[in-house]
Amino acid sequence: MRWRFYLLEFSIYIPMAFFIFIGSYFNQLHFSDFQNGLLGSISAVILLFSNPFWMNIADKRVKNKVLIFLSFASTVLIWGIFIFKTFWLVLFASLAVGFLWTSIVPVAESISAKYSEELGFSFGKARMMGSIGFSAIMLMIGYVKNDFYFFTIGSLSFIIIGIISFFIPQTKGYNVGKKLHFSFRGFPLAFYKMLILDILVLSSNMFGLYFLPILMKSRGYPVSFAGIAISLQALIEIPFLFFADRILNFLGIKRTLVIASFLFGIRWILTWALSNPLAVISIQLLEFFNWIAVYYVILQYVNLKISPSRRSDAHAIFWMTTSGFSVIFGSIFGGWLANTFGVSNAYLFFGILALSASIVYWFTEKPLSD
Repeated sequence: MRWRFYLLEFSIYIPMAFFIFIGSYFNQLHFSDFQNGLLGSISAVILLFSNPFWMNIADKRVKNKVLIFLSFASTVLIWGIFIFKTFWLVLFASLAVGFLWTSIVPVAESISAKYSEELGFSFGKARMMGSIGFSAIMLMIGYVKNDFYFFTIGSLSFIIIGIISFFIPQTKGYNVGKKLHFSFRGFPLAFYKMLILDILVLSSNMFGLYFLPILMKSRGYPVSFAGIAISLQALIEIPFLFFADRILNFLGIKRTLVIASFLFGIRWILTWALSNPLAVISIQLLEFFNWIAVYYVILQYVNLKISPSRRSDAHAIFWMTTSGFSVIFGSIFGGWLANTFGVSNAYLFFGILALSASIVYWFTEKPLSD
């Protein structure tokens, strides 16, 4: 049974690889860094509305059906980004597909998390397959030169998710038949503090990944180096996820978040300081304890500490910060920084931001109950 959820996790992170590398495609269309950053943030902006909408729908229905619709509809709409070449039409096409695909991971992982509890398998090990899928496609995309083939990979990734959704157990939401509405209220203060840290720190990650192909290109190196770097950083998540529960039990929530945030700052400062491409690629291996640690700790807090009746709202809020507000800040503000001060100097800014956020969180948050 569990192999189905491993396969589901493997597939749902493939589209993320496509949309991270799409900045290189926009760069080929001669959009400015600011326009590029704006387009990169479209999915994050629309997620703020789509995520509560689709999570609320999925929580009151069979989640598989919602996941199937999101996947196959995205398969078609993604081609609008390819067909249109002007900035405003590309922007509109990105909004259309973004309203759908941005909710695929939250809906799918709410299914995986539920069955990891019921069947007794580690959600971390299932999520490990997502890192493998992301890494494999990221590495391959770095060598794809033809735009049509690039978008074919993106389209096929959604088809695969839709097909897999037929073979996982039919999963009903926690509030089928209930008239509940999405709300930000009623969660522990510790959860909101985590989300603020999440936004500040993960915005650096969004900028760092989205502009890495552009950084490599600006330094005269092949764009494929960025694909290798991002692929390696996804693979290095696997050891963390394999031992994630043990690490979390040993360090606790607060220390895990602080260490991960601090190492994030070190990673981007070194990316700014080092000019050798092999050194820059090697530095991305710090992802062993960066994004994946912040993501896992907060998501597990939601899965284990938030009551089932509010868990759907908490999942939506988590993804609104992780893939919403943080991406908006990292893409739009990061794009402006890159346009104004240069891409390399923007890495320095986000490195300092992550370091500062980790220090402030350490001194303002009390030890959390794990």
